Amino acid sequence: MGWEKYVNRFLAILAVAALSASTASAADMLAPVAGSAYDWSGLYVGGHLGVANGDITATDMTEPNGGFFTDLVPAGTEGFDFNKAGVAGGIHAGAQWQWGQFILGGEATWTATGIRKTITSPYFPDSDTETAKISNYATVVGRVGYAFDRVLIYAKAGYAGGKVDFRARDNDALVTYEKNEWQNGYALGAGIDYALTNNLSLGVDYTHVDLGHKTSTGDNVFDDGTLGDNPETYRTEAKVDAVMARLTYKFGMGQ
Repeated sequence: MGWEKYVNRFLAILAVAALSASTASAADMLAPVAGSAYDWSGLYVGGHLGVANGDITATDMTEPNGGFFTDLVPAGTEGFDFNKAGVAGGIHAGAQWQWGQFILGGEATWTATGIRKTITSPYFPDSDTETAKISNYATVVGRVGYAFDRVLIYAKAGYAGGKVDFRARDNDALVTYEKNEWQNGYALGAGIDYALTNNLSLGVDYTHVDLGHKTSTGDNVFDDGTLGDNPETYRTEAKVDAVMARLTYKFGMGQ
């Protein structure tokens, strides 16, 4: 329930900004569209900071009985769920072109996150813990927008990839399984920017990142460095929902 308030707040800001921009531009919209007075075309770079919520699952796929850490249940039927919000931030860069009030462009982002959570195993609560994290993710998206002079509303979609880590630890046997893998998926989102000056804009952005799933096999490693006889295979799935404040510098003067 806590995460929904960030999305609802973003949607409310977006709606109010769009309504305000529409009202301010109503007279211009009744006349033939000659484009915005402000020109959004150009290359840009910037930074973003906000909150990201991660949803990670790790399912034990080891046959025949679910592996070392979940050997009470059949393989592929049980695992671990992690849901954690954290501070996130990074950089973005892109290019866009304006025709009238319509804008098309592309953007790349890189974001580091504080998404990390450790839980007690529901199968062996007296000894085992599991930890999952998303250390960072990147997106490459296309953007389409509509400008009301210095206000730009946009939607975006494209590729996303991120580093997903899963760690299982038996604190009695002193043995650990860990895999840290890059996973690929997609990104969808929307946002609003306001041009403070001809070069500097401030915005709010919402992005849903689906990092898909990946199945990986790794050794169980004892604290003395020796390997266990039973390698583990886990399938990890990960998603992120992020709301970011953005500060962007556009190269070249607007009209």
